[in-house]
Amino acid sequence: MENPGVAFSDTKYKYFGGMLERYGTVNERFPEVEHLGCRNDVNKLLEDSKSDELSLDDMVDAIDNFFSKSENLVIPNVFAYCYSIKEIAVMSNNKLMEYKEEILKFCGE
Repeated sequence: MENPGVAFSDTKYKYFGGMLERYGTVNERFPEVEHLGCRNDVNKLLEDSKSDELSLDDMVDAIDNFFSKSENLVIPNVFAYCYSIKEIAVMSNNKLMEYKEEILKFCGE
């Protein structure tokens, strides 16, 4: 019998692997949220050569950890992705809290 957890995991990896593509569409559809994006943080990781240390496993784990907190369940996946990128790029806890508050404000929470 096939392990159902493996199929779920594969689907999750494919979904998060395509996150960068979907990230671009959010800015197109909602230009007012450009400041909630993480393009600068991704560029910072690239400039600091930290992107070589990152794997899809790391991103999936970071996003899983983000959504393990029930208060984060209302946040769209693309912002969970950006939150995780900002966390990996070593944004201060205060800045992360401010970022999350802005996301919740955008979501109407």
